[in-house]
Amino acid sequence: MTVHPESIGEARTRALADTFPTLRGAIKSWDPQRLARWASSSERCSAARHAARFVLSVWDPYGEWECGPFNLHLALQCWDDKHRAAFLTWVKNPWWP
Repeated sequence: MTVHPESIGEARTRALADTFPTLRGAIKSWDPQRLARWASSSERCSAARHAARFVLSVWDPYGEWECGPFNLHLALQCWDDKHRAAFLTWVKNPWWP
């Protein structure tokens, strides 16, 4: 079996996820479906779910994820200052894989 290194887009998206406190360390390798399942768990707090939805929306803005769509207003309502800072860092210099 050949192991392929992560693409630059995958590595960058995983790094984006790590900027959110509730996602830090949750993603070992980029697998958007796994992240969507992880975020769908009833064990996840709202901040983590919204952070995962945001990261997934950067990865594929048209994707229909198991954890639901990203909603900016709901996310900003529940995120603390550290989550909002992670989001604003991306907003200041947005990119897509």
